[in-house]
Amino acid sequence: MPYLGSEDVVKEVKKALCNPHIQADRLRYRNVIQRVIRMPGVQEYIQQPILNGLRDKASYVRRVAVLGCAKMHNLHGDSEVDGALVNELYSLLRDQDPIVVVNCLRSLEEILKQEGGVVINKPIAHHLLNRMSKLDQWGQAEVLNFLLRYQPRSEEELFDILNLLDSFLKSSSPGVVMGATKLFLILAKKFPHVQTDVLVRVKGPLLAACSSESRELCFVALCHVRQILHSLPGHFSSHYKKFFCSYSEPHYIKLQKVEVLCELVNDENVQQVLEELRGYCTDVSADFAQAAIFAI
Repeated sequence: MPYLGSEDVVKEVKKALCNPHIQADRLRYRNVIQRVIRMPGVQEYIQQPILNGLRDKASYVRRVAVLGCAKMHNLHGDSEVDGALVNELYSLLRDQDPIVVVNCLRSLEEILKQEGGVVINKPIAHHLLNRMSKLDQWGQAEVLNFLLRYQPRSEEELFDILNLLDSFLKSSSPGVVMGATKLFLILAKKFPHVQTDVLVRVKGPLLAACSSESRELCFVALCHVRQILHSLPGHFSSHYKKFFCSYSEPHYIKLQKVEVLCELVNDENVQQVLEELRGYCTDVSADFAQAAIFAI
């Protein structure tokens, strides 16, 4: 006969099962089960706990449950999208917990990928914009990317949105600054003077990102600089030395910097840029040396 434990032990177990962190771990365990064991009956084991988790009082549980919805949908393969589940996730975009909101966007994007991804309409767009300050920098960058799908209906609404975005151009996170800049430029495409003003304001943060110790961030910043130079040739000309290559940089960053230098050459700096490029012609990387020769 199995040992059932004393009444105190049973109470402790029940108390532990009410702990949000333990509940979330149980959902994670079920998500692992559904990825590894694909057999009849597993779906029923997974579905109800996840749906219950969406309505749990603890935000930590809701965060995990929302992500579990996308995994549960993938378990079905090419089956039809569960409309009730999608509606539930859309309603959770108004959850008080900011991480739940971002996780909902991720899950909806995965579940609805065959239909073009999550739909950003006017109420959702304005709700996300008003919640942006509550998100961490990763959530802000992700939401800014989703907001690219929304097109304001009027000029008044457009400038209301631009006013809400304004503070994110001063963010300490280069990723948020770049995301806000991209959204600004797309929304203000009919207002060139607004675009120019934004590009002038983000010059400093972009230059700082181009010198970042993070290679990934540096590469992305250089790509943004190249894109800006297509609209505003010579915009960074006075800072051309910022794009000189150092020996320790990976070749893919050096290649981007050479491309930028070619865009920044003018009568005043052509000699300095040529001297710098000549030094690159003997680099140990054949690709980089060849790029420098072509640039000259």
